[in-house]
Amino acid sequence: MNLLFEHGCIITENPQEEVIRDGWLLVSEGKILGLGEGDYPGPILPDRRVQAAGHAILPGIVDYHTHVCGSLFKGLTEDVDNGFYKLALPMEDVLTHDAVYTMSLLGILEALKGGVTLINDLYHYMDATAQAVADMGVRGVLAHKIIERNLANLCRQDYTLLPEEGQRRLADGVALVEKWHNTHNGRILCKLGPHATDTISVALAKQIVDEGHRLGVGFHIHVSQKQQELNFLRETYGLTPVEYLEETGLLGPDTVAAHCKFLTPHDMQLLRESGLVFAHCCETSGKRGALPPMKAVMDAGVGFCLGTDWLTTDPWTNMRITVIADRLLGCTTQDMNAAKALRKSTIEAACALGLGDKIGSLEAGKEADLVMLSLRSPNLVPMYEDPVATIVYNANRHDVKLVMVQGEILVEDGALTRMDEGQILAEGQQVATCLYHQHVG
Repeated sequence: MNLLFEHGCIITENPQEEVIRDGWLLVSEGKILGLGEGDYPGPILPDRRVQAAGHAILPGIVDYHTHVCGSLFKGLTEDVDNGFYKLALPMEDVLTHDAVYTMSLLGILEALKGGVTLINDLYHYMDATAQAVADMGVRGVLAHKIIERNLANLCRQDYTLLPEEGQRRLADGVALVEKWHNTHNGRILCKLGPHATDTISVALAKQIVDEGHRLGVGFHIHVSQKQQELNFLRETYGLTPVEYLEETGLLGPDTVAAHCKFLTPHDMQLLRESGLVFAHCCETSGKRGALPPMKAVMDAGVGFCLGTDWLTTDPWTNMRITVIADRLLGCTTQDMNAAKALRKSTIEAACALGLGDKIGSLEAGKEADLVMLSLRSPNLVPMYEDPVATIVYNANRHDVKLVMVQGEILVEDGALTRMDEGQILAEGQQVATCLYHQHVG
């Protein structure tokens, strides 16, 4: 089907950062066939026309680090000291495949309705999340969590290794890659997911790297999240978390390192020289009281893109909070602004995942992953010369009216098209309530 968007404000995110204030965009067989200014000139006759006047059309948002199943813990842990250990972990420990599938549907629903078209996800039971990604039509880069220590024990400074658990988790991670990688017309890709620098031994990390090279996939890992992690690595190996990546072979452009809150000048040098692009998850990091040294990060030329982490998958709030927080950390308006926040949520994130030739910008020949936002909401009026600034600083998920992945409309008029939204909400609440009352409340 040939679908034509007419008279929309097209924010291309192409290399010239071109904005077409009144333009057209033609989608055919899942790809962008062409776009331009003014009236559509033809000659291809569209099968459907979407009147986009009063709307902005943008590339689909790439959530560079998230856990969509983390929607399970929304509002549960944020105001509790060590809430993750006290409340989330007891529920995580009893998760089942079916529960993860249900909560992944809920998390993907939230992401899609916010304009997210790709989730870069690391979690337990990723076979279930992969099935949810397949069913919902979104794009996913997925990694099964490989862990060699008991997370609950870490809170008590117990770093006992569980080698058999590590090997079992590695086998599950490899199985995920073998089953799901590059399936569903390329919508689903996989990585290997060593959990964190302090939950995987150096030996297992090197084994994971060898397996990743054999399978031809990259890696997704939590790095430098907390002071305890830094202390353990320094005492055990004499390394920082980033130096651990270098030691194990995980330091490179095929690794997504989430958080990177505590970085030394040497860490930043290693990151820049390696080409690794880390995930800046500002909202979640802020809730936990620590943020990366973003002024130093930018001055050092370290690459980063934006992730939501967990509890929310609202990209607009995340962009806005990131700009505000980075300014509080000493960044200038040139260091971090609306345009940069959007690019780090679209084309730069797509490039960091090796998908910049397919998605991340609105250009002829690319796959049609896009979002259409209403510009007629009170929070987006008036609009001046810079629609990007207006959108990043004022938009919210309720402004998202249409979401498309590979030319398929997944959200239209703000409603899900593939699955029953009401059923997802009801089942998500039921699963969450059951887990909470059984194991926490």
